[in-house]
Amino acid sequence: MKKYRKFGYEGLAEVYVKARKEGYSRTYDSMCKIIRKMKGNAKEKPKKQHKRKKKVEQAKYPGERVQIDIKYVPEECIQFGTRDQKYYQITALDEYTRKRVLRIADEKSTYQTAKFLENLERELGFDIKKVQTDNGKEFTNSESDKKTLFELKLEEKGIEYVTTRPYSPWENGKVERSHRLDSKYYADKKFKSKEELLRAIRKYNTRYNNISRKVLGFKSPNEVLKEYKENQ
Repeated sequence: MKKYRKFGYEGLAEVYVKARKEGYSRTYDSMCKIIRKMKGNAKEKPKKQHKRKKKVEQAKYPGERVQIDIKYVPEECIQFGTRDQKYYQITALDEYTRKRVLRIADEKSTYQTAKFLENLERELGFDIKKVQTDNGKEFTNSESDKKTLFELKLEEKGIEYVTTRPYSPWENGKVERSHRLDSKYYADKKFKSKEELLRAIRKYNTRYNNISRKVLGFKSPNEVLKEYKENQ
């Protein structure tokens, strides 16, 4: 399929939506089978047996719960500066719309995560009720009663804050899974300057928020948000 060759890297849901707009009439599952045959892999992958996990309650509106996490920008992508300088991607993902906001930081600290919160609601396009993170020290400090800069900023903005339980990464699973997509994005990227890195991430995030997702009923995060606002 031509659409798969052009849009496959953005996910099969986006391929399906593009194909439907040009008259494709088969089901999504049928399209997936055709693509598997085209790739020489006609058999469906056996489903993995997952351990039963505590069911996570689904968000009912934008901003009800926003997951935040941080990941390394792979060192091999950075073709500027010194070897000792590392870069990090701070990610916020709204559970209802799956809309994301990304920021590049040059240190992994509560200063940077607190700074990230300053304009987050404006960039998402809605108010945030609750933020959820893991127990990383760039967010919280379980060894002290003193609140971190990140926690103080949330308090200042009137946003509730919860952390995931220890050894329960699935509780922040949506943002964790989005980071796997980011790893694929970074795999073949080389940035010659910090400005190029920042510009590329802005463009990448804009595109991410406009890509159709199967989990969203073949809509993009921005389409889900627009639809929600129109129905209020």
